[in-house]
Amino acid sequence: MLARATELFGSQEEAEEWLDRPAMGLNKNRPLHLLATPAGVEMVKDFLTRLEYGAYT
Repeated sequence: MLARATELFGSQEEAEEWLDRPAMGLNKNRPLHLLATPAGVEMVKDFLTRLEYGAYT
């Protein structure tokens, strides 16, 4: 997931910061915390895809 976020945000540092910040599109959960469960992984993947296509800009 870090690689996908790094690709989207342009740097690993930005990706790591994003993973540790509450995200509105994830019910204000931190993406990093959601990665602890398979369902959470799917939520974060879906959210990154939406960001990639501009759904949350």
